[in-house]
Amino acid sequence: MTSFLNGPAQGKTLQLKRSPHFLRVVEANGKWDALDKLSDKPEKHETLYAYEITGTAGQVHIYGTKISGWYSLANYKFIASQPTDAQMRDAATWRQWCMDNAPKKP
Repeated sequence: MTSFLNGPAQGKTLQLKRSPHFLRVVEANGKWDALDKLSDKPEKHETLYAYEITGTAGQVHIYGTKISGWYSLANYKFIASQPTDAQMRDAATWRQWCMDNAPKKP
């Protein structure tokens, strides 16, 4: 399960399949989701927020009557210096922002 430690999505938990380093979280009419799949695109009416993973992601298997499968287990923190809305809405621009802001490896 993916949890959000602060920011607009604080206290929310989502069942996501992936845990990218940077994650776009969307809200529309009080409903929260995240654009975790490579093919995900934001809807025009959704408000976007950028989050960054904290620690190492894991996986958890859920077996139930309504959902079943492997889900990401991760915590995210709100990025104080948010990318622009235009940067988060366009897939190529978002990828470039992520590469430009990725932590530098020693």
